[in-house]
Amino acid sequence: MKTTLKIEGTHCNSCKMLIEDIAKDFPGVKSATVDFKTGRAVIEHEGKIDASKLKKEIESAGKYKVSIVK
Repeated sequence: MKTTLKIEGTHCNSCKMLIEDIAKDFPGVKSATVDFKTGRAVIEHEGKIDASKLKKEIESAGKYKVSIVK
């Protein structure tokens, strides 16, 4: 399964790596790919994940505003 997030406030490769690391450590996540230029993150996971909890974890890591796209 895939979940797409829109992340406002990403502006560099460090943002990309930080968000990918947070997502990859989240239970059930197999992979995470962040494009800091578009502010999109694609999270691949097994089964259902608590996307709202993942959103909160990413937002607490910096000045990010996260929206769940699908």
